[in-house]
Amino acid sequence: MIYFSLLCALIVAVSVNVYAYPGGITGRLLASSSGCGDCHGGSPSTATSVSIISKSGSFTVKPGTKLELTAAVAHPSKLAAGINIGVKSAPNSSTNIGTLEIVAGQGLKKSQSELVQSSPKNMTNGKTEFSFTWTAPTQEGTYFIMATGNAVNRNGGDSGDEWNYMQPIQLTVSSTTDIGNEFEHSLVSIFPNPIQEHSVLEYQLPTNAKVSYTISNTLGQFIVKNDLGYQFQGKNIVGLYGLHPLLPSGHYILSVFSEDFRISIPFIKQ
Repeated sequence: MIYFSLLCALIVAVSVNVYAYPGGITGRLLASSSGCGDCHGGSPSTATSVSIISKSGSFTVKPGTKLELTAAVAHPSKLAAGINIGVKSAPNSSTNIGTLEIVAGQGLKKSQSELVQSSPKNMTNGKTEFSFTWTAPTQEGTYFIMATGNAVNRNGGDSGDEWNYMQPIQLTVSSTTDIGNEFEHSLVSIFPNPIQEHSVLEYQLPTNAKVSYTISNTLGQFIVKNDLGYQFQGKNIVGLYGLHPLLPSGHYILSVFSEDFRISIPFIKQ
C-alpha cells in the first residue's frame, strides 16, 4: 500500500512537470531569466521567431493613448504556440509600464500586468498570432515591449518544443503634436514586408530634394545609411537589394529624409 501511494505521488509529480504551464506563465521576458528553458529545456532556438507589429505602423504614441498590437510566433514544423508579453522600463528591467489588455477571442489572458496564452494556440502555415492593446502611461519617455514565444508539438509533454526571445522593441511616449506625420503609410511602403532579397522601398516626395535613408534597430541604433542623391517630387522606387543577408532577424525602422522632411516605416527581417 505504501509503495502504491508513492507510485501515485510520483506519477502526479511527473504529470505536472510534463504538462508544465499550458495556460501560460509570466516572468519569462528578460534575457537574464530562464525564458522557457526550465520547463521546455535548452536554450533559445532561432528556428522559432517572435515578432510584434503595430496596427498604425508606429511605435510612437501620445501619453495616455492606446496602441493596437499583434504578436506572432512562427516555426516551420510545430503545431501550436504560447507567448509571454510585457512592457518594461528598460530591456533589463522587471518594472511594468502602461497597461496591457487582451482582445476577446485572441487566446490571451492577463496575469501580473503581463499577457500569456490561455492555452497553446494552433498554428496555420507555421504561424499563429495574438492581438492585444497597450495604453501608454501619462509620463513621456522611452519604454520597451518584450515577448518570449514557445512553439510546441502537442505531444503532451515538453520534449521537442522550441522557444525564443523577441528582440525588445522601443516604445516612445511623446506629446509632440506631429507624431502621426512621421509614419505616413500613404507616403512610404516596403514590399514585401517582412523583407526578402527582392524587396523595394516606395515613397512620395513632397518636393524635389537630396534624399538619404537610414535603418535603425528598435533600440534606436543606426545600422545602415544610404545616400540616394537628388530626386524629384512624386513617386520614387528604390531596390533594397543586399539588405536581406546583412540584417539579423528582428524589427527595424527605415527613415527616408532630406533637410525638410522625414518619412519612416517599420519593417521585419525574419
